[in-house]
Amino acid sequence: MTEATARAMIQAHFEASNVGAAGGAPEDAIDRASEIYADDAVVEWPQGGERLRGKANIIGFRSTYPTRQHFELHRTTGCHDLWVNEYTIRYDDQPVMVVGIMEFRDEKVVRERIYFGEPWEPPAWRAQWVERFDPQESDPAATADR
Repeated sequence: MTEATARAMIQAHFEASNVGAAGGAPEDAIDRASEIYADDAVVEWPQGGERLRGKANIIGFRSTYPTRQHFELHRTTGCHDLWVNEYTIRYDDQPVMVVGIMEFRDEKVVRERIYFGEPWEPPAWRAQWVERFDPQESDPAATADR
């Protein structure tokens, strides 16, 4: 799979997820967001010890999700069949930072592991060594996403 193909598929997935994220969303938006998954795909949330097995269950889960969500994709990096997405999910305007790891086979996601992280206020003792930044903005000094 080419880099351009992977990036286009991931971008389309997140765009369709936002269309279908308003609660009771149109089924076609959920279907479009789910096109990225293989029929036997597995989606896991390790922190909760939960696993969705199969595209039909992924669609069923998304079709009945009880709250409004909005996805903000910040960075995609990877190559070949392994891609990492850094994004924010807003649940009724409450932001949660997320890292999702997608494994592809034959241009379809076969496994996705999604890790959630709550923001925290850093302790003052380490301020002399660190700089503060907005995690939703790119670091201009960093190399281009790959």
